[in-house]
Amino acid sequence: MNKMNNKFRISLYFLVPLIVLAVSIFIWADMELKSVLGSSTKEIQINDLVKEHQGIIIQNTNVLSEDCSYFKENLDVVIQNGLIEKIELDTKLESNYLKIDGSDKYLIPGLIDSHVHLKESKNDLYLYLVNGITYVREMSGRPIVIDWKNTKAVTPKIFVASPLISSEKGIKGLFFSWSRKTINYTTEEEAEEKIQELSQQGYDALKIYSFTNSEMAKASMNMAKKFNLKVVGHIPNENLGHFFETNQKEVAHIEELVKKSIHDFDNRTSDLSQNYYEYLEAYSDSIAKLLKEKDIFITSTQALTESFVSQRFALDSALKNVKLEYVNPKILEGTPLHRLGWLPDENIYEYQGSKSTEDIESSRKTWTEYVQASRTITKALIRNNVDIMAGTDANTPIMVPGFSLHDELKCLNQMGMKNSEVLYSATVQPSEWMGSKTGIIKEGYQADLVLLSSNPLKDITNTKKIEYVFLKDYFIDNNQIKRILAEIKQMNDKHRSSNIETYLD
Repeated sequence: MNKMNNKFRISLYFLVPLIVLAVSIFIWADMELKSVLGSSTKEIQINDLVKEHQGIIIQNTNVLSEDCSYFKENLDVVIQNGLIEKIELDTKLESNYLKIDGSDKYLIPGLIDSHVHLKESKNDLYLYLVNGITYVREMSGRPIVIDWKNTKAVTPKIFVASPLISSEKGIKGLFFSWSRKTINYTTEEEAEEKIQELSQQGYDALKIYSFTNSEMAKASMNMAKKFNLKVVGHIPNENLGHFFETNQKEVAHIEELVKKSIHDFDNRTSDLSQNYYEYLEAYSDSIAKLLKEKDIFITSTQALTESFVSQRFALDSALKNVKLEYVNPKILEGTPLHRLGWLPDENIYEYQGSKSTEDIESSRKTWTEYVQASRTITKALIRNNVDIMAGTDANTPIMVPGFSLHDELKCLNQMGMKNSEVLYSATVQPSEWMGSKTGIIKEGYQADLVLLSSNPLKDITNTKKIEYVFLKDYFIDNNQIKRILAEIKQMNDKHRSSNIETYLD
């Protein structure tokens, strides 16, 4: 008996430290996962840097048409209490209205980024605002973003999709729930319970993740209708043929179509002599036509895909080409846990394979072809007039909140979209999808507007030449934009651990 007790004591002697160590590691890992959400960086005081006015007249300006194809010249736009009250020639001036000279300037609707990740970095909302973005779609929401959505603060409007929906079981499901904050369910009963909770919490949509099986994807679509939620996200864990039967009406990345086309090609049973790119050239128009026929919207994120090769093989150069100083330091720097940052050795896209020249060049070829495949599909979507919404996947390396939308617009333009179509993809199209009374300059619509110094129909990069941003009862001018950016940079510098000087201009 004494021998057994001694063995038990010895076992405890070794077991207790192991349990303590395991618990300590878990607590540390959990804290690290939370730290990279960016909440530790202090919020700037935006109210000190913006102006409020219930009545504004933008005089003698060029107003973008409702289809984004031309500018109507020399109009006055009257704003009262955050709404567009009148659009007319030579409006009767009201003495208590603020007059803004719009001569030789161009008024467009506030831009919409249809794919962002705010995480818990509230200063990012101000980065969107100073870049003329007055509405964002948060694509993996959390309670703090619901709170931001419901406040009357000076921020862009927020459409909030749920945390990622998955149908993984067992240990993998538990791991995803912890590490990726997914919501896992594997039966229709669980689906209904979870989706009802999300609706009650104030989410606007379900975010379907890649790790959702066909059965749970379809159940999610049905439950979403019941609780008046939209469905956004990835293509579930199935082929394109099955996807077109699910009634999902939006895909969150053009890249998803690339992944599924590769999967479908690899699983064909005939014509195996044909290579993938010949297949894709022939198949991409068929994909696009089906998307158009079924009224499925696509969110672009093409600029991110374009960055894959440079991030993998020339990361230092890629980092020098973005506004790194405005990225939340914790999101930028990541954590020792697993490549959750943007910088070398922390960037998930950076090449991690063999250092042999042959292997590096083989990987570079693969990723160059992957990007080319995405371009092929993007051009097919444009040719077939598929409904594209401009989105960036902001806060994914190296998509800087706010700034990256202008890169996305330029990228879509380079892929073959006309300037008017590009503007439509970042204003009218997402506004219609969300059912929001914005995205168009029209009487009775919300006065979310941007006044530009140059014509974006002549050069799409002119969307960056911002003179004023109007939102709700507030407006900011070019000088205030500079002050807000300076405040955010200063705040980031205070919370920064890594030296990023080598990447700055």
